Amino acid sequence: MKRKTIIVGGGMAAMSCALRLMERGEDFLLVTEVLGGRVMYSSHEDVNYGAYFVMSNYRHAKNIVEKNGRINPLDACFHNNERERFSTLSWHTLASLPQFLKFLSALLEFRKHYEAYKQRCLENPQKEALADDPYLKRLFHLPAGDFIKEKKFEKVTADYVSKFAYACTGADINTITTMDFLNVSLGLVLPIHQIKFDSEAMAAKLGDHLVFDTITDIVKGTDGYTLTGSTGTTFEAKNIVVATPAAVTQKLLNLSEIREACRIYVYHVAATLKPEFRKRGLNLFPATSEFILIAKQKDGTYLIYSRENDVNLSKLCLKCEMIGYKDWDKAMYVYGRAYMEQELEKGLYIAGDHNGLGLEPTSISGIYAANKIIQSNC
Repeated sequence: MKRKTIIVGGGMAAMSCALRLMERGEDFLLVTEVLGGRVMYSSHEDVNYGAYFVMSNYRHAKNIVEKNGRINPLDACFHNNERERFSTLSWHTLASLPQFLKFLSALLEFRKHYEAYKQRCLENPQKEALADDPYLKRLFHLPAGDFIKEKKFEKVTADYVSKFAYACTGADINTITTMDFLNVSLGLVLPIHQIKFDSEAMAAKLGDHLVFDTITDIVKGTDGYTLTGSTGTTFEAKNIVVATPAAVTQKLLNLSEIREACRIYVYHVAATLKPEFRKRGLNLFPATSEFILIAKQKDGTYLIYSRENDVNLSKLCLKCEMIGYKDWDKAMYVYGRAYMEQELEKGLYIAGDHNGLGLEPTSISGIYAANKIIQSNC
């Protein structure tokens, strides 16, 4: 099977790349095991076992997923430990107002730079887009903990912001970059919504551009690339976009260093929570806890996120019935400072969330690969 371009993978980067190529009438094939990737939406349960939300500034990601209910950050309880907790709006919050203002100032400064950076990333490699802005280039390599100390809002971060970042990343803020930390923290000031994804509608839109298979081998030839699927099918293409999770990409392309991934385990339960967890729709925990987040769903059930497998849910629930479960042994690539090049050689592109978190940066990386392929025709 021969095409001008083959996209390997079915997540946000792959689908964004495919839609951009389709928009321009390009010849391509998307080869994947399943559509959605980390967007693992169950229409039967109306819950997401993977990526959970979009922000109002996710312009490209919203071409693939739909909004499915506003998330209210005011309906949250932040837990320091078993005895100390406070709501978003409380006397504790008012006492923290001076540091909140410092944090907000830093966040707004970041947003100004970040929006321009995302626009540059549609046409330029992330490394070049960062080089054009020394402010962001520094944040890409700076540990978040160092930035927080530098800006002097340690207390409000410990009480509030770090718990939101932990809920979004499954990682302690001292182990992630400032750029990732501020990126996810934008969800504290921008409208955010739960999402749903219609895989059948996307498959219908892609039509005969879509093949379900698992690519196990990629070999470069004199006129392009040959790919082998687990079904035994052989694919040939001039251009390859590898839009698989970083560990899969590393194996397929024999890459050396990549960021390390966190682990997140998701439990969908019908439960009676203990009294201290019932008051708010969101319960957020510190990175020292094995629990990450409790999110109440529209039907009254709960999603409980943990960084440990086989966690003891009786610590949170008086009664609990399991509805569904998903283990993400490699959830998000958040640890380390490794950078994955987006164009390894002529005709070979990498797309995904390898260099930055979020559905929107992931989508942009796929569009960038598509734009490079389109430009190669000019």
